[in-house]
Amino acid sequence: MQQASQTDNPLGALIDQRRALSAKLAGVNLQIAMEVGDRDSARLHLKEMNAQTEARLAARFAMPNQMGAH
Repeated sequence: MQQASQTDNPLGALIDQRRALSAKLAGVNLQIAMEVGDRDSARLHLKEMNAQTEARLAARFAMPNQMGAH
């Protein structure tokens, strides 16, 4: 199903890829912040990582609803 949505909606696939990469980058930044002991920065990076992941999930759940409305 994921491959079909990527071919049907290349823009959506690119946005999903960007969010995945942003979540990974936030995870790396989180690890760096933890290594240097910067708890405030670590919390911010964790929040960003979770926000990107939640946005990806929300977009995936919204897609079948949009398809059914047509």
